[in-house]
Amino acid sequence: MSFRRLGIQAAVLALWIGVTSTTWGGNEKETGAPEAPPKRLQSEAKPRDPLLDQIDEAVRATSLRRLTAGVHTPWQVVHGILAQRWELSLLDQENSKNEINAIEWITSGVTFDGQPLWEATPYGGHGHPFTRPYAFEGHPTQFMGYMTMANIPLEYEVKTPTKVITIRDIINDAKMQVHEGVEITWTLWALSHYEEPDAQWFNAAGEPWSIERLVRMQIAEEVTTGACGGCHGLFALAYARNMYISTKKPLRGIWFEADQKVKRYIELAKSMQNPDGSFSSNHFAGPGYSDDFATRIATCGHQLEWLMVALPQSKLKEEWVRRGIECVARDLINNRHVPSDCGPLFHGMHALVIYRQRTVPGYLVPKFNSNVKLADRVGWHPGGSVSKTESKTASLKKPHVYESEKGTAAGQQVGAAPATTRANTPNVEAPQD
Repeated sequence: MSFRRLGIQAAVLALWIGVTSTTWGGNEKETGAPEAPPKRLQSEAKPRDPLLDQIDEAVRATSLRRLTAGVHTPWQVVHGILAQRWELSLLDQENSKNEINAIEWITSGVTFDGQPLWEATPYGGHGHPFTRPYAFEGHPTQFMGYMTMANIPLEYEVKTPTKVITIRDIINDAKMQVHEGVEITWTLWALSHYEEPDAQWFNAAGEPWSIERLVRMQIAEEVTTGACGGCHGLFALAYARNMYISTKKPLRGIWFEADQKVKRYIELAKSMQNPDGSFSSNHFAGPGYSDDFATRIATCGHQLEWLMVALPQSKLKEEWVRRGIECVARDLINNRHVPSDCGPLFHGMHALVIYRQRTVPGYLVPKFNSNVKLADRVGWHPGGSVSKTESKTASLKKPHVYESEKGTAAGQQVGAAPATTRANTPNVEAPQD
């Protein structure tokens, strides 16, 4: 995906956000020209939405929970990157006063459990596959799928034990190794971001593949059998649909089916929402309520996260959506001193981050604060200390696109991993005031 296309997507998002802003019309003079809107007195300025203040506090409180390089697993760090993107920094295990850029750390060639985080392949490279619960990739392309939200440049370099690869190489490997019979949710997530919606290719076995084929597979997946109640599959499906909508082509064929499935599950999530704003503790299997924070953030955080990319801009103002946002924000604030599993915690935070990006000017563009070339990076070197030298910075356009008004720290359980394995990874400890 070119920077030009990312710029187009950002512009489309800005346009859709603008659809819901106040417009003037109807008061025309005899000449037929619209009358200028009255000037608003400073005392009449629209007050800030208190929900945004609550979101800011929830994001701030959750950001104070710190991950430590080499202590928390790569799986946990990637979940932190999902929510905080380039802003996530890790504590240095040997000197907690030093901070390490999380994306630089995870791509710098470090090891965990004696294993590399990334491996080179004949087709490019991929994240280290599952070894034990919540250490490495639990699903194909999972690391790259989550890191997609940071909008990492395709030429950004990643170190493996044998050679330096790039994000482009990781995307190419995902295309080459995809095949029937495997979970494709995160592959769809990553490829729909970096490839065009009409992209087609042949995998390593010579089989024809395309983004549309991945979308078709995701539509066919039974939601209740998917990871985390099916929320990740719905997120990937909505994300891919949004990318297609950004082309301004009409919703036809498989894209119309994707849109209909997303809308169907929006209504189902809404129908099972509890009075306090929380979503069903049973996900889509049926109604349910829990007064346990760990259960509630695991279900509500995941549900709100996919809804934040699935809903059109006008729906964000609806009362049931605001109650859902308030519930997650309130939980993160009220339980800020409670140790928490990384997965649910950061998925809940990510939901609030996306909402803020969609509703607050200035949050559309993530801050890219690294260098593309490994040799040019500062701040972290395996076995070395953190450098205070400033690195070059650049800005990348925001990757998210959403449905238009006209288009229509312990690891958490992932997939079939048993909940008893949570003891294998440390909690995200909560700071004390």
